[in-house]
Formats: sequence, structure tokens, C-alpha cells
Amino acid sequence: MTVLEDLKTLTGQSESILNIYIRRADTAIKNYLNVTDNVKVETTYPDAVIEYVTECLSKKGNESIKQFTQGSRQGIYVDGLTEDVKALLPLPFVRMMG
Repeated sequence: MTVLEDLKTLTGQSESILNIYIRRADTAIKNYLNVTDNVKVETTYPDAVIEYVTECLSKKGNESIKQFTQGSRQGIYVDGLTEDVKALLPLPFVRMMG
């Protein structure tokens, strides 16, 4: 199965919405890893892409909120990649200057 098919099964969202989030995941993960465009994030790190997209969907509509409280529940939204996504990725590549 592809990442898109897995996400459709998990979330029930439309293909067009999922493609937008997959594209955002690709950009965010490439930026985190310091890699160029020749890496296919969706096939190399499919679990990280799925985790990123499902996290984005869960906070959809609350993008500008950094912290929330609902009764006794509290939470904080993280900008960028969460620790859960980073745990599914290798350490970032170091670029040499010069």
C-alpha cells in the first residue's frame, strides 16, 4: 500500500486534502533532515509522513493555538515536527560550509 492509501484508510479524508498534507510533510521532513530534493521522503520514511499528516489533521482548525485547556485536559501544539515524527527519522545530515 502507498502512504496515500494508508492515510485514506486511517482518516477517511479526501485524496486532494491528503495530497496537500503529504506535500507539506515532504517539505518539513526534508528541511529537518537537511536533504536535497532527490530524496523521496514518502517512500523512504512512510511512517513519518503518516504520523505528520495525522497530527496535522488532528489539529486542523487550531493552527494558531499554541496551548489549550478543555476541562481537566491540557495540551500544547508544537510548531514543526513533533518528537513522535522525529523518532521515526534518522538524525539530520550535517552540511559542511566552505
